[in-house]
Amino acid sequence: MNLFILSANPVEAAQAHADTHVVKMILEACQMLYSAHWTSLHPALLENKSAVGISRAQKLLAVPSVFEDAPVRKNTSERGYRPVHLHHPCTRWIRASKENYLFACRLALAIGEEYKFRYGKTHLCMDHAVWLLNHVPGLPELGLEPFAIAMDKEYKISDDAIECYRHYYKTSKKERGLLQYTKRDRPSFLTSS
Repeated sequence: MNLFILSANPVEAAQAHADTHVVKMILEACQMLYSAHWTSLHPALLENKSAVGISRAQKLLAVPSVFEDAPVRKNTSERGYRPVHLHHPCTRWIRASKENYLFACRLALAIGEEYKFRYGKTHLCMDHAVWLLNHVPGLPELGLEPFAIAMDKEYKISDDAIECYRHYYKTSKKERGLLQYTKRDRPSFLTSS
């Protein structure tokens, strides 16, 4: 679970995502965005500190009526996604302000467009990302806040999320051979010293 903030521009950030992240990060973003809806409607969910406690609590809740026109998930009849990772730094960041939420929506949409560019098909989460952009939960308007940084301390080299995520790509992701780019050149931050 993460948001790879490789640029302050969501389109540039999406284009800088390696193939493995283009495939999976739209789903993770959508899950965190839906979680903002759930916690806006059911703030008591946040009282649970463990994943098990959150899982048990959310299973007792009906899918919110606001989801009545949300896309149906594949292999289920349920609309939207259930809340997940409520205390993850990126999930907390998304729900902290309307502007954070909207940035995450734009990033999810840009990743979906990047997926279509690289693979020639539409990602199953694209309809969810569009719905989420058009259905913003009741979040405070505080402006875009500094991006969350969710990584091991060894990769957190500053308080600048873009610098940290680029460093993370240049080190951890490169060392593990995860920097493949289909139909796209590697971003300049990976090729410059």
